[in-house]
Amino acid sequence: SAWGYWVGRWTAEENRHGIAMRDYLVVTRGVDPVALEQARMLHMTSGYSPELTAGDRIDEFTTPTGQMGILRSVAYVTFQELATRVSHKNTGKACNDPIADKLLQRIAADENLHMQFYRNICGAGMDIAPDQTLRAVTDVVTNFQMPGAGMPNFRRHGVLMAKHGIYDLRQHLDEVIMPVLRKWDVFGRDDFGPEGEQTREELASFLEQLERDTVKFEEMRDRSLAREALKRARQQQEKKAS
Repeated sequence: SAWGYWVGRWTAEENRHGIAMRDYLVVTRGVDPVALEQARMLHMTSGYSPELTAGDRIDEFTTPTGQMGILRSVAYVTFQELATRVSHKNTGKACNDPIADKLLQRIAADENLHMQFYRNICGAGMDIAPDQTLRAVTDVVTNFQMPGAGMPNFRRHGVLMAKHGIYDLRQHLDEVIMPVLRKWDVFGRDDFGPEGEQTREELASFLEQLERDTVKFEEMRDRSLAREALKRARQQQEKKAS
């Protein structure tokens, strides 16, 4: 089927991204290749499948594909692909290496094409079955995790990424969630039923809380970076004095 063909092609392209990044890291000795392979084997063996939440609707609009309905699936990968595009581009800049930057820019461009494909499908779902699609979108947004969430040390690495501007709450909100919701006109359309209106209020409340959490995180990060900068300055002064 067309869907089967797409999934095969998409999987092959994602694997190509992984090969390119892995080869770069191994050739440049950017990481321990043994540790990298051990982490890959562990993650691929465990797999990743976001759990259905109590709000999911399993009906003709969300035919189960594994544990997830099609609407939840395409909603999830819409946000996930865009998040990956943002993080890859920022990683390329942080590498301070023109080769890595060019490589990750190209991969990010692919991820953007993937995102557009899924965003269009989910947008069509929003037009055909707005209440059910918004339920799926809200479940994804309020429980979002990247596929690597189960990898060893993922939380620690995630903190480092957020701390140094690779991917943080502000980027997640302003560069991933809100642009997609605006594209679907979630807060402007008038075709939701009573259930959809209730879901939209739930989503709006979550986004307001996420904005508050983002501001708190930014304040904490700024204080932490300022303390580190002060510590480095003192160490340099002590080194000069000695």
